[in-house]
Amino acid sequence: MPPVDRQGRRPADRRWRATLRALHRWFGLASALWLTLLALTGSAIVFYDELDRWLNPDLHMVPAAPAGAAPVASVLHRAAHDVPGFMPRFIDLPDRSGETIRMAGSLQLPEGDTGPAEVFADPRDGSVLGWRLTETISLDRRHLMNFLYGLHMDLILGPAMAWFLGLVALLWVLDHGVAAVLAFPALAKWAASFRVGGRFPGLRWMFDLHRAAGLWLFPVTLVLAVTSLTLTWHEETRAAVRLIAPVSERLHEDFPDRPVETPALDIDAALTVAAVRTGAAADSVLLLPRKGAYGVRSFDARDMDGYGRLWTYVSMEGGQVLGQRHDLGEGAGDMFFAWQYPLHSGKGLGLAGRLLVLAGGLSTAMLCLTGLWLWWKRRR
Repeated sequence: MPPVDRQGRRPADRRWRATLRALHRWFGLASALWLTLLALTGSAIVFYDELDRWLNPDLHMVPAAPAGAAPVASVLHRAAHDVPGFMPRFIDLPDRSGETIRMAGSLQLPEGDTGPAEVFADPRDGSVLGWRLTETISLDRRHLMNFLYGLHMDLILGPAMAWFLGLVALLWVLDHGVAAVLAFPALAKWAASFRVGGRFPGLRWMFDLHRAAGLWLFPVTLVLAVTSLTLTWHEETRAAVRLIAPVSERLHEDFPDRPVETPALDIDAALTVAAVRTGAAADSVLLLPRKGAYGVRSFDARDMDGYGRLWTYVSMEGGQVLGQRHDLGEGAGDMFFAWQYPLHSGKGLGLAGRLLVLAGGLSTAMLCLTGLWLWWKRRR
């Protein structure tokens, strides 16, 4: 009979675990920089709204308004006048008194290019409170949170880097399985894997910290890895899920092109149509001039994360409802993808979920750093 070690493992088992250790080690070395950047920026933007509001109260807050507000159409008109070259695409309406209207779109730049921009308006009279380019690389208070958000999405390097980070996410998902196997060298002593022994800052202490932290937050980091993959490799993951369950897109993706330059129906009338149809307040509006439609997002009992997820599409020409769909869709495939952002951001579980995501992000950064430290010490 082949000899066994103190954990009762045979040579074949030891070779198998050695292979897994090598895979885990090289994934850690290759991905530590990227995962640390994503983890730290992701931890910061868990509270994006609160931090940006604290940094820029003049853009986000106004005195509580009395009943009644300026028509949204007049807000768009003022924005076009005060910020020449701004073309809105998305209007985020105030959820409560004292909040401002945020318009996201593109801005014609002096050199002839266009760049993504945000314009903020006072809902009481439609006056423009300020604007900013959203891809500005700067650490000042106006741009800090958008800069961190851009770093988290693609390191501000564009689609090629986003695809690469999707590959990192895929390998991170697979590495969770490898790490789980390595974390339990002897199943009979599984509880020891959750404890930290040794003396700080010794090798044993650092190894136990690396293993125990990874195990305690394993469900959180695995969810972050899976959701990172689906949110980055949008089309690829949808194609994969379609192999086992139907997946549909938002209705306007399939609308025929019928461009409208000057809508016969203004945005306020579209909001009224949607309110009558849903009986609920609107959260935001997506302008779809190429499809000749307004996409009004309303709050609904099925919403997962505090955002209005019920879409009502209203024609810009005749005012008729072109379709209605909740992001949860009709089946398991739609539900799976509808939950990806709420889980990735933590907002689907309220404040507790956001704190878990924060802990998962900080833990991931710590795992990367302790892993590098262990590799360096053992190499020496």
